Amino acid sequence: MGTRAALCYPLVVELRSSVAHHAFDREAFADLCRRVVTGELEPAANRLAKAPTPLAVPPVDVRSSTGPEAAARAELGLAALRAGKVAVLVLNGGMATRFGGGAKGVVPVVDGHSRTSFLAVKLAEVERRAETLGCAIPVVLMHSFATEATSRAHVEAVDWAGLRKDDRYWFSQSIMPRVLPDGTPLASLPEAADFDDATLYAAPGHGDTLARLRSSGTLATLRSRGVEHILISNVDNVGASLDPVVLGAHLQAAGRGAAVSVEVVRRLAGDAGGCVADLPGGRPAIIEGFRLPVGTDLADFPHFNTNTLWLVAAEMDRDFGLTWFAVRKKIAWPGGGEREVVQFEQLIGQVTEFAPSAFLDVDRETRFLPIKTREDLAVARPRLEAFARSVGLADE
Repeated sequence: MGTRAALCYPLVVELRSSVAHHAFDREAFADLCRRVVTGELEPAANRLAKAPTPLAVPPVDVRSSTGPEAAARAELGLAALRAGKVAVLVLNGGMATRFGGGAKGVVPVVDGHSRTSFLAVKLAEVERRAETLGCAIPVVLMHSFATEATSRAHVEAVDWAGLRKDDRYWFSQSIMPRVLPDGTPLASLPEAADFDDATLYAAPGHGDTLARLRSSGTLATLRSRGVEHILISNVDNVGASLDPVVLGAHLQAAGRGAAVSVEVVRRLAGDAGGCVADLPGGRPAIIEGFRLPVGTDLADFPHFNTNTLWLVAAEMDRDFGLTWFAVRKKIAWPGGGEREVVQFEQLIGQVTEFAPSAFLDVDRETRFLPIKTREDLAVARPRLEAFARSVGLADE
């Protein structure tokens, strides 16, 4: 182990030319290699030492769009939109493996309508709202090395669903080499030249979104044009739209000191994953399932995170020091078979451990439509088609 640690820690790993334009933190990677070798990043190390407790302050209920409270929130949200204070950031990264090896964002949600991709629907929703309100709403697409080329070509082909050219932004998340369980970078193996990019490297989860939003200059650009709040959501969740009522609830929370508002939904039987809870010390936060102590009963935590976040832009202009996790995966190995590899990831939801956060209990049927596999897509097709029609795409 000592020999391997001595070899791995100072090892210089250069990105191949096809991905060299992506951000890569060599110092962080070297340290993560060392920590894999020493056992510091074993799966057990991911778990919290002490179980969290149910939220002392329940999420704000924003499931209803009617009534005086909803009307007040809608008025707040509409005013912020008309004033150009709101932007949208779509998480279109990852490794493009769950939909048959292609970028999920370009997959049509309506059979026979190639221009109704997840990306097109998300963009069309913003374009239609901006046109209706007579305002500018910038949209930022975050790609990965595995989704960038296909996704950029696609959104250009659909002309960003008509979004104003001045409101179109994109950046790519960073990249991390994969390693073997003993800490050896795949890129240092003798046969590495025969591996494709998606074998050698991984996108480091969505946890580097905030760092890349800053380092790409995009955050500064948005703030310079008056953006004060940013809606972040997964590309596959078309329900996470710019609803003025939900935006208004976030603005109210920001007025009370929150830097982040997290959309959560009620847990149903069979739901897995993590939860939202109070950490030791009392801070409410998103906690992923693999971080919960063994034996944690999710029945004690009635809400879970949808990965839809509303951010106060000014509060995001700093380093949050998110934890790096070593995720073990089985991948197809060139030449046949599978091998276990380790890839390094961060979680965007962990920002709630560092920034004051509020939690918004949203309507599950309309705002949480996650599509992780083609089977999910088939089941949700009627709802997705209805959403596509609502933004003027399904009849093209």
